[in-house]
Amino acid sequence: MNHRTKFTLGIKFALTILLFLLPVTLLFVYSYHSYKSELKNEFDERVKQSTEVIFEDLEKNLLNSSYESIYLKLASLTDRAEINYIKLSYKNFLFTKESLLRNSNYAQNSDWEINDIVTDAKNGNITTFSDDIYTLVSTKNFNSQEPIVFKFFLYKNELLINAISKLYFEYEISKKDFNKDSFKNNETADIFSKQIKNISLLDKPFVEIEYIIDKRVLNEKIASLQKTYLTYYFLTLAILGLMFTLIYIVFIKKMLLNSIKYFKDTMTETLNNNLAPNTKKETISKDIDEAFDLLNKITKKYIIVLNELNINKNILERKIFTDDLTGLPNQKVFELDLKNMFIVGSDGFIGTIKLESLGEFTKKFGSALANHFIEEFTNVVQNKFYELDLQEASLYRFFGSEFAMIFKNENEEKVLEFSKNLEEELKEMGMRYEVENKSAYFGFIPFDKYGTIESILHSLSDAYNIAKNSENCYHIVSPSEVLDKFSAIEQNVREIIENNSFEVEYGFETRSIETNSIIMLEAIPILYDRNKEKFSIGVFISAAEKINLVVSFDKKIIESVVSYIKTNNLKYAIVINLSMFSIKDNEFLTWLHSLFLFNKDISKKIIFSMTSYNASTNIEVFKKFTQEIHRFGAKIILKRFNINDFAIEQLEELHLDYLRINKDYTNNIFNDRDKKHFLRTIVNIGQSNEIIIIGDSIKDEKDILECASIGLDAISNY
Repeated sequence: MNHRTKFTLGIKFALTILLFLLPVTLLFVYSYHSYKSELKNEFDERVKQSTEVIFEDLEKNLLNSSYESIYLKLASLTDRAEINYIKLSYKNFLFTKESLLRNSNYAQNSDWEINDIVTDAKNGNITTFSDDIYTLVSTKNFNSQEPIVFKFFLYKNELLINAISKLYFEYEISKKDFNKDSFKNNETADIFSKQIKNISLLDKPFVEIEYIIDKRVLNEKIASLQKTYLTYYFLTLAILGLMFTLIYIVFIKKMLLNSIKYFKDTMTETLNNNLAPNTKKETISKDIDEAFDLLNKITKKYIIVLNELNINKNILERKIFTDDLTGLPNQKVFELDLKNMFIVGSDGFIGTIKLESLGEFTKKFGSALANHFIEEFTNVVQNKFYELDLQEASLYRFFGSEFAMIFKNENEEKVLEFSKNLEEELKEMGMRYEVENKSAYFGFIPFDKYGTIESILHSLSDAYNIAKNSENCYHIVSPSEVLDKFSAIEQNVREIIENNSFEVEYGFETRSIETNSIIMLEAIPILYDRNKEKFSIGVFISAAEKINLVVSFDKKIIESVVSYIKTNNLKYAIVINLSMFSIKDNEFLTWLHSLFLFNKDISKKIIFSMTSYNASTNIEVFKKFTQEIHRFGAKIILKRFNINDFAIEQLEELHLDYLRINKDYTNNIFNDRDKKHFLRTIVNIGQSNEIIIIGDSIKDEKDILECASIGLDAISNY
């Protein structure tokens, strides 16, 4: 009994498509190889044309040319994408009177006679090759890679000049990123090829030109061609497939439209329910039902990824700002809190405390008990804060045995009371842990509102050293000791601003990752006090704010930058740092508007800068200022961004042009998964809102490469 194989309509349809696609595929393959051959021929012709023009010129004028003209002609070849390296070597060391003059300081004396041409004996002897052509018969010690110095006399009308000329008998030029040693590697055979051109003079070899052709541009075009053909090939397949399957979709058109409408309604409902998956759905068809099941799964996965991002953000915050053992804020938070005190002009005391006995204790009892000792010490100090009602007191752990304290808005008497109580508590704790000497020493200084973080840490160290050498285990510096210093600083700042006793320099460059070109420089005020010592910009601005002159100072900086831009043809922008006092001053904004009204082209070259922390202290003022400067045509950059100042989603509301991420997130990222995840999120925000994302203070090559792969736009590596 014969059984015929029965093919379903679907199988027959598929076989028909395959038979039709065979000639289509052959046509694409033939067209691709033909065009590929044209690209190769075009590349070879372009190389031939660009080199022949230069070589013909050299063949005519090489003998009488100057070093600069020869070098520029050869360099013009390496400027082309196709040539990576070129070397010109003399086979016979010939030169003329004209070449001697052109390579000396007497090129204009062409009508003078020349005589007694000599060079160092180690180079060789000079003989006459033909009329007006000389040759250097070299010695074994002759080095053609070095310039050769010739001495000779020029004479005319009884005048005699002793002249010197420097000739080169070898030129070697290559692109900065090209290593000619890599050419010897067999793996580069498809990328580079070496060519040699010989030039003769009077039927004798004169020079040999060796050059290396870079085929990468050609290879990229071929790769792009292949990608294009594959794209069009598969696009053709899709179109043909659509044509062949048209009969299938006509009779389900009504169902398809209904399904799309239902899909839209379901998506709207899902978004309105905060991405809660839709579990209640109508039954349309098996395929549509499966599609909605997949949609629900995708929604669930998206929620998981979003939660993971929030978790990673919390982990990153803990890594950067929290001590692992005690849970105390670390030195970074201490410095941020100090910056806040500088900005708001707080009073109070800053303290340092060190467990002097920790090293010996650890050696004696081990690290486990030492950790317990540190934790109890932390509890003791914080309990004292609570007992004495120190509501604005904070404890920080730097590292190891070193801790710091900030007492905001507290007087000297309260600090003394705390110190006496803590000293007694530490004595009792030392006895419990069998500590032989004093457990800890600590010192306090008044908050120096015109100081810097570095100067405060230095003063804390001095106070600590005094405490170590006193009967008590603490030392407190009185506020009266710093009042005179504050008055002197304020007077010095007033004189500098009113007398314009400062200069503006430009540095701290930011470069594009893609092109390595400078995209911005920062305006840097150079300030000196009465003792001709450099004035810290942080101290200066703090004092200027206190005496209400900071707006005037910012205006003077802007005027200096505008003048600089007018007199220089800049290809990059200038960053100007502003005080929060200025951007919330309406008179300052009016003045700025007036300035840019008459300097519209200048405003495009200016970027106003605000630190992330400063902006976070008055977000609405910062937003208003951003809107205003965009009206002027200028731009805004938010510097030192970290998630402690702004939530990531807040960035979209600020309308930034540039965002420079705090260096804590952009250093040592090549092996830190959490930082990479965070940076990718910031890059996505930047791409969605046309914000240029900049990494701060990146020097490690691995970090630079990682930033490039993640998608950062630029880096500052100062």
